[in-house]
Amino acid sequence: MLIIRHLNGAQAGTEVKIEGKDRVVAGRQLDCDVQFPPEETAVARHHFALVKKPSGSWTVELFGTPFVAIDGTPADNGQVVRDGAKIELGRIGGPALGVGISDDARTDNYLKTAGQAEAPSARVIATQAGTMARLARAVAAVAVVVAVAGGAFAAYNYISTSNTTARIDKAQKEFASALAREAELRIGADIRAHIARAVYHVELQDAEQRLRGAGTAWVVGSNLLATNAHVGILREGLRPRERMIVRAPGQNGTIYEVVEHRLHPGYVPFSAFLNSDKRIIAQYRGSEDLLEGNGYDVALLRVSGTLPADARLDLASTEDLMALKVGDPLVTAGYPLEAITNAWAQGLGATPQQHLGVVTSVTDMFSLPAPFSQMQLIHHDMPSAGGQSGSPIVAASGKAVALLNSGNTYAVPRSVVAQGRMPSAAQINYGQRVDLIRDMLDGTAEQKLADARQHWASVTENFKLGRDEFLMRMLVSALPRDENDKPVQGLRFKQIIDVKRTLKAKAGKRDDDDFYTVSAAVPLTLAAGSDYGFLAFAEGGSATIGIIVDGKVSGRASNFNYPTFGCRLLAPAQQNTGNPQKPRDPCATGHERLSGMNIPADKAETRDVDFIVINSKKATDPLVGVDLNYTLRVYEFVQAN
Repeated sequence: MLIIRHLNGAQAGTEVKIEGKDRVVAGRQLDCDVQFPPEETAVARHHFALVKKPSGSWTVELFGTPFVAIDGTPADNGQVVRDGAKIELGRIGGPALGVGISDDARTDNYLKTAGQAEAPSARVIATQAGTMARLARAVAAVAVVVAVAGGAFAAYNYISTSNTTARIDKAQKEFASALAREAELRIGADIRAHIARAVYHVELQDAEQRLRGAGTAWVVGSNLLATNAHVGILREGLRPRERMIVRAPGQNGTIYEVVEHRLHPGYVPFSAFLNSDKRIIAQYRGSEDLLEGNGYDVALLRVSGTLPADARLDLASTEDLMALKVGDPLVTAGYPLEAITNAWAQGLGATPQQHLGVVTSVTDMFSLPAPFSQMQLIHHDMPSAGGQSGSPIVAASGKAVALLNSGNTYAVPRSVVAQGRMPSAAQINYGQRVDLIRDMLDGTAEQKLADARQHWASVTENFKLGRDEFLMRMLVSALPRDENDKPVQGLRFKQIIDVKRTLKAKAGKRDDDDFYTVSAAVPLTLAAGSDYGFLAFAEGGSATIGIIVDGKVSGRASNFNYPTFGCRLLAPAQQNTGNPQKPRDPCATGHERLSGMNIPADKAETRDVDFIVINSKKATDPLVGVDLNYTLRVYEFVQAN
């Protein structure tokens, strides 16, 4: 006997018991054995059938286009249906049926047939093809490494002599074919058509009307589009008579000017947190790793004019996002420009590219497991390249679940790849969960940051601050060096100054290269003839320090968070080389710093210097308008005895 139970919708809980039939049809038509209401349009008039085989097994019979999934996976025609199976119609999460199967009473004395082995389905074969495709990508990555290490010919020879080449080519073709079939089953044609209408090309236009592609955005309101914060912030770098525009897809697509951009309120604070210092975690046998994060990279663009209502994409609900799991199918559409032939064409007529993939994991913004509220980084296996930033990532329901924002790459010489980077063969890329955009739309984004900050702090409890770990390394790097370029022995460090300064780059002047620069000076009186180390602990991820002697910069260092340099401060007489046009630098380094330039203590004199720190940030840097703190220190190197 077959028992079919409606699991959701208006008929939830009702059962249909079927005996004496070998073919059971489900659909909305009155002649169906399992009927759905006429208004349940996710179900076709005749959607599918269950067919009983002579062996007694029930199998599924597909009727072409109507979507059927069994236990969360698209069904194959002829697939065996087991007792307890869940059948979903129209889409994953659509109208669902539960199947109960009981054995019919036997009319003979034959023993029951033993369990049988099962042949792999077409979907398993597609998965195997996918594995081969990933192997192909890995071999290609190895080829690049071989090219870097041993030349392009070595890479060619490596691949051509491999007996896997033909197998990989075949697997790639099988994978492409399987992926196309999978697309039709898991992401409906109507959803793919909708996402193609929804994505707009973001462009920067200069005063001469020349264009540059900047990213991807998609419609979320009558005059609003969603994109990445690192795309939206480009508008802050515009010069007079320049503008940001979005171009609708298709020939003669409508152009809208962006009149306002709004970054997620967590984007700048999160960047400031990550760049306030290096955070270090100890690894196996003394190696170290640094904390990195990937979060709040979303923004809204407001345009002049009204966007088409049929282009708008719905955002996944909280319930949808809680149900999102590894393996769920995804589709994205956008405008990749990096290393793409004729990428300029997008500035004449926008043609979005679509890619399919799956969720590979869901984590917090540090790639760690966390409570649902902080699990806002969607990992996936779809391509990620410059120009795709901001692309919507859409689930089988047709609702956006994330915004594509970054990927994993590794550096290669520009002689091998013009962009200087290659995608990781692991094909793990990232998207920002879509509730970050929903929070901006409903006005709750700011208030949720308090809990988020607590989470950031809890993660960093396992890490040490770089300023505590790197101080000794910084001082050693500033020591004088001997003829063999080794640090001079027998010296100790004597701290003589420790001051703090706060600088905001945007308080300075913007130059022709769109950098804002501001500086602070600490006046010092130091003994000539002595060796000094100058260093800074800098927030903001980058800083430059130096000293000014007699109105000229002498000594300079730039570094991420810890700029450091050392030198021997010369007396004016020691700067004399016999050529007034080419005196020695008062901040002597190299051989001029060695003991031959020492001044006896009873003849030492002092010099006035300014210890300076410079904060320079591009107009599009998230931290250009943030107050950044700098700790400036000066150490004198003296004999240990």
